[in-house]
Amino acid sequence: MLKKRILTALMLAMLLMTTLFWLPPLAFQLLMALVVALVAFEWAALAGWRGWVRTAYVTSIVLGGAVLVFAPLGTSFHLGLLIVGVVLWLLLSLRVFLGAHVPNVFHHARFKLLLAPLVLWPAWFALESLHAQPDGAWWVLGALMVVWVADSAAFFAGKMFGRVKLAPHISPGKTVEGLLGALVGVTAYALIAHAFQPFAQLPLWAWCALTLTVTLFSVIGDLHESLLKREAGVKDSGTLLPGHGGVFDRVDSLLAAAPIMAFGLYLLGVNGLGVGGLA
Repeated sequence: MLKKRILTALMLAMLLMTTLFWLPPLAFQLLMALVVALVAFEWAALAGWRGWVRTAYVTSIVLGGAVLVFAPLGTSFHLGLLIVGVVLWLLLSLRVFLGAHVPNVFHHARFKLLLAPLVLWPAWFALESLHAQPDGAWWVLGALMVVWVADSAAFFAGKMFGRVKLAPHISPGKTVEGLLGALVGVTAYALIAHAFQPFAQLPLWAWCALTLTVTLFSVIGDLHESLLKREAGVKDSGTLLPGHGGVFDRVDSLLAAAPIMAFGLYLLGVNGLGVGGLA
């Protein structure tokens, strides 16, 4: 299992680096559309949909998202889309920690199906807007690194020091010590990354504050997917990635982290929210 997990991770990393740094922008756009489609496909399964209805649902999410992300709808509209993503994750953090105490409607399949595009579209636009900036590949990689470092640091800190459960009703393996380890690991990453462009153009305090905020939301994204899987009675969202489960399992944290990163960089004057249409 570990060998499969490592080989799959290496292949995914090679695909991503090639797409970001050596292929034209269209390759990244197609990759993001594919990821959105696969996550929507797995999400629909968690809500209990199968067959042609599931296919139609996925198609509508991809086509609707492509219009929202790439159509020249203006900065104000796209800023609103990002704000929707930020507010949504603030609300989902309440759902995660309140658990069974939220109204029953939030546990219904219809709610989950409505939720998917509200999560996927802002995240898709956030990553495309970062990629469209000068040094866009580095900004996307910077956001991904926050998620990866946080996940790895949380895992090792939890294994070594974990005692206090973070959200035992959702994911018994996650601990407060793991969360603290993630924050420490991301702080170290932020300090190192700030020595290089394009990250050095931001004040150090702002860059550190942004990465730590992104880390907290990435944990919420992970816990929210764990909640969806627990309610569906499954361990993984899918089986597409050997050793990792489904695509949703791999990008759950990023779906929450991306809008926060993009919105934070907009506030700091880096992200102009331009995408520029299909390349």
